[in-house]
Amino acid sequence: MLVFLLLLAQGCIGDTDSGLEGFLPTPDEVSGIRTAGRPQTYEGKKLFDYIDGGADLFHEYNFQQACVQRYKTPQGEVTVEIYQMDTPAHAFGIYTFDTEGEHISSAGQDATYAQGLLSFWKDRFFVRIFAQTEGLKETIMALAQTIARKIPHEGARPDILTTIPPQGVVPDSILYFRGMIALNNVYFLSHENVLSLGNDAEGVTFRYMQESESLRVIMVRYRDAAQSEKSFRTLCSSGLIKNGRSKDGVCSGRSRRGYGAAKVDGNLVLLVLDGKDPETVAAALNALPHKGGAR
Repeated sequence: MLVFLLLLAQGCIGDTDSGLEGFLPTPDEVSGIRTAGRPQTYEGKKLFDYIDGGADLFHEYNFQQACVQRYKTPQGEVTVEIYQMDTPAHAFGIYTFDTEGEHISSAGQDATYAQGLLSFWKDRFFVRIFAQTEGLKETIMALAQTIARKIPHEGARPDILTTIPPQGVVPDSILYFRGMIALNNVYFLSHENVLSLGNDAEGVTFRYMQESESLRVIMVRYRDAAQSEKSFRTLCSSGLIKNGRSKDGVCSGRSRRGYGAAKVDGNLVLLVLDGKDPETVAAALNALPHKGGAR
């Protein structure tokens, strides 16, 4: 699990009324549970009072508010966290940080369960439910399904996902990001904002198999072609691709872990890294972006 998923506060503050409380299951809806204290809510910067080491990441996805409720069962305690973001795309982005595990089709739009933790997203909401003891999967599932039913609408996935090739992507490796905190959490690129990420940019990164070799792909969409061209020039001059040579709109050369290359395609900047040779990187770059329909 990523570090931010493990930084759970032992004490919570704030008990203001929140619409999120209406999504919380009641003992009448899920058998064998009883509430342990009142729901705790965190709005805006108050999230630092709950997950001090991970709140910056949530705010990069335009976090609005969260609601936390603990439940007691005969087998142990279960915690429910409901996070409200400003858009479905940002709720999806937070969800993509950890999708390794058993995929559940009966909770939310996408859901993953592993080692006592279930996470899912639906509409603008990201939900985590976890227990510190074994044997509570059935209760966790029931809680998740109840919350998902109470969220009335679904939301659209980010459109940039349609540019991902339908073949070759390593399962559960896709991350949707809006800033350097998110990207560096999954794949450290640079201490500098070499991709010129900001409010008008969105990106996706994943591991991609090319001739049995795992490469790192990063794709960023900007507001227009002029911005992508400018960002491409910044990237090529950053030193990320060492002694990069530009030819036919492609910047290629040595990278930190082998070879890398980048190019512009309309309002997209495409980057392939970690190749064992230039030819493998070039073949992967030529496969991007995918021009087909929605995923």
